Amino acid sequence: MMYPMPMNDVREESPVGEDVDKLLDQQLARNASLLSEIERYADAFTQIERSRIGRLSLKLERLLGVVRLLRREKFLSGAGHLAYLPLEERETFSKAIPQCAFDQKNSSEYLAREYERLVGEILSAETSQEINAELIQSLSDMNADMYQKLLDTQSGVEKSLGSFSGVLMRLVESIWNGVQIGKDRANHLNRLWSDFIQFKRSHANDLDKVDVSNFNRLHYFLQVLRYALAHPYACLRTFSWPRFWRLARVLLGIEQLNGAAWIDQRFPLDASTADKPVIYPVDEPGAQSVELTFPQCDQPLVSIIIPVYNQYATTLSCLQAVLAHSAGVAYEVIVADDRSSDHTETISERIKNIHVVRNAVNLGFLKNCNNAATFARGKYLVLLNNDTNPQPGWLQSLLNVFSTQKGVGLVGPKLLFEDGVLQEAGGIIWKDGSGWNFGRGQDPNAPEVNYVKDVDYISGACVMLEKSLWDQLGGFDERFCPAYYEDTDLAFQIRARGLRTVYQPASCVVHFEGVSHGSDINSGIKKQQRINQLVFRDKWAEVLDAENHDVANNVFDARERAGGRTTLLYIDHYVPFYDKDAGSKSTFLYVKTMVEMGYRVKFLGANFFPHKPYTEALQQMGVEVLYGERYARNWKRWLEESACHIDVIYLHRPHITEGFIDEINSLKVRPKLVYFGHDLHYLRTEREAKSTGDQSLIKAARQWKDRELQIFEQVDTVLYPSDVEVAAVSELSPGTHVEQIPLYVLDPDIRKEFVHSDRKDLLFVGGFTHSPNVDAVIWFAGEVLPRILAVEPDIRLHVVGSNVPEVVQSLASDNIVVHGFVSDDELEALYSSIRVCVVPLRYGAGVKGKVLEALQSSVPLVTTAIGAEGIPEPLSVMRVADGAEAFAVEVVTLYHNEELCNAMLAARPKYIERHFSSTVVKGAIEKHFGPSAVSV
Repeated sequence: MMYPMPMNDVREESPVGEDVDKLLDQQLARNASLLSEIERYADAFTQIERSRIGRLSLKLERLLGVVRLLRREKFLSGAGHLAYLPLEERETFSKAIPQCAFDQKNSSEYLAREYERLVGEILSAETSQEINAELIQSLSDMNADMYQKLLDTQSGVEKSLGSFSGVLMRLVESIWNGVQIGKDRANHLNRLWSDFIQFKRSHANDLDKVDVSNFNRLHYFLQVLRYALAHPYACLRTFSWPRFWRLARVLLGIEQLNGAAWIDQRFPLDASTADKPVIYPVDEPGAQSVELTFPQCDQPLVSIIIPVYNQYATTLSCLQAVLAHSAGVAYEVIVADDRSSDHTETISERIKNIHVVRNAVNLGFLKNCNNAATFARGKYLVLLNNDTNPQPGWLQSLLNVFSTQKGVGLVGPKLLFEDGVLQEAGGIIWKDGSGWNFGRGQDPNAPEVNYVKDVDYISGACVMLEKSLWDQLGGFDERFCPAYYEDTDLAFQIRARGLRTVYQPASCVVHFEGVSHGSDINSGIKKQQRINQLVFRDKWAEVLDAENHDVANNVFDARERAGGRTTLLYIDHYVPFYDKDAGSKSTFLYVKTMVEMGYRVKFLGANFFPHKPYTEALQQMGVEVLYGERYARNWKRWLEESACHIDVIYLHRPHITEGFIDEINSLKVRPKLVYFGHDLHYLRTEREAKSTGDQSLIKAARQWKDRELQIFEQVDTVLYPSDVEVAAVSELSPGTHVEQIPLYVLDPDIRKEFVHSDRKDLLFVGGFTHSPNVDAVIWFAGEVLPRILAVEPDIRLHVVGSNVPEVVQSLASDNIVVHGFVSDDELEALYSSIRVCVVPLRYGAGVKGKVLEALQSSVPLVTTAIGAEGIPEPLSVMRVADGAEAFAVEVVTLYHNEELCNAMLAARPKYIERHFSSTVVKGAIEKHFGPSAVSV
């Protein structure tokens, strides 16, 4: 039986009558089952303490815990706490169920008395005679707490007896018992392990969630080793002694940060698999016996038109794939039967809820499609060959392009061969009208074929467009009858109307190429392909000569219709984790804005790893992300070959820039170099040294200053978000062209309601791989919060952020709620409920993203001078205070002064419009990176 984890304070409407007894019985049953689990464990652990081997195990664990290098937690010792729980009360109460069976009439009264005796609550006169929802919830909470303790305990057993030393001790116990001739054999350690195995069979999922923040040094050392073996070139390219020593400090537990999160970000393990496509093979003899029922749809969003002529088994395979893989979208299927003579004639007898349009005469492929489209009821049309097998999610992914991209007219998927090899990632048309299936024969997971992009055309095997657009165009141009080049012409017609033809790699369709018309272009209907190429060239000669390239020339631009767009190459440590830290969010917002402005953006992460879901988020925006060991090995060659197509290289962070800048400066064609440091590392380190008193940081700060200065001297433009940093760079390197740029793009249209009396508590948001955030929370909890609680004892601090280290997690109490990482919706809910945001930073550099997020969230804010640094006119939109006493006073003032809060919030929309709006950011982008389109 599975039990819930401890729940939030949620109370449902009070149950009555039989519902009360039913709910109570459920909780009592859970209580009894938990009792059995705990008793079994308690007995097993008690025996451990009585045995020689068991006591030796406990001593060994304590000894290992003393050695700093191993830092073993006392899992087995700590797991013993449940052995001493007072079980008698729970045992008594669990026996209430059979007692109730003898006296149904008074069961509620009896259980109420038992519950009162158990939990020591004094029931009011109204509830002493009746069990209510509060009592049931209390019992449920008690069960949840018991279960959580049991999970923690069994997790401790797993970590102790499942470790190397634990396995060794269990082996020693077995050998010891083997030589105890004539004596009682007591396998206490092995019995406890067997108890755990039995427990895990029923509770595996919940056990996986226990103590996820625990940092197992051996486990993560092996993870680093596995990553290095899998990505040797990426590791060698990014190696530096400072990074190596920091890794050592993380593995040894010297760093205060969350070591597991730090390693997971920098040394991730690829869990992806290259699955073969899902195929629905159907042979002709067996096809007649297959029956399918499609969902009925009165108002379809999509009309899927499948033109067919005989080949019934092929059509049936396609229909099976459509039925299996199109869930979640309202669609209809139109089978356009071009006068077939096989079992297709009676297809509606076996395939239910499809619309069969049967032509009176054979019209040929093109006219068959045009005719069938007149029967379509959906907003969107999909023209799908019958020799295809769409893959899971294909239809929704095509639809997504229309909602996420602007000016889209036609969309098509990634086409695969039956064995999973890539068939087409969009098409290229050359000046002579001939075409290329881009990526043909390559790995379908290659970076260059896995981002949304504009293309010359999409193969007619599967395309989607709006029905209204199709009607305006009059369908396929009949000069291309009976088939071939009608799909290419359709794409050019749509582009002539100012709309885009877009390739969507997230949608995959297997195309059994040649099944319909064969593959010999010199015979049969296939020879029409050569004829229609000339027809197409004649129709679009002016466009082809002006916009398209000579055959096989400039594939880098031709594959995505680059036109005259400015091309930017981002280089950063890895793809931006936009929901984890401020620097990543800033990068993500700028990439998004640049793409919207029309720039062509490429992204190179220094670890060359496709982090999920962050890589796909960029790809779906239209960004080509370079990843994988192939690029790690060959990035220099790629840069040499591609530099002539790149206008600006945007370098981020000093330690990342150092690994690329020498190679970039040696290029024959060197693009403009723009550097963004996020913050001045030497300045941040100097301040950390002053705040913490750590003298070793003084030397580190000097080293950072030298490294950053070298970068300034090798790039064309240096950008920082803070005017303080701009001034510092100007002083350090007078010849450097340095300017300020907004950190975030914010929306000045703040429509969030703030009712002072409806809100309570405080909120801190920040990623904890950044040491200033760790220090801020510790300082606030130890120095500031006690002063606030002296005035407002019920106030709580909510701590939100990814990668929470143990030192922050340990602060959790009645007045500090450590949420850790939360979703965007959960964070929005917190922002909507709290009364004051706090950013108590004592050191750092640059503009702080968490401060800007608070401005956007329509919540009053208190921060320090460090937190407000680089933000223009800070006192107009926030309160600034340094020192524990002053900070506490400002928080309490805002907490009680509604008028002051409202005045602060009223000033923010115009403030954001002046300093952080989309208009301001776009102006800065054009200033430093040039216009989005350049003359060809």
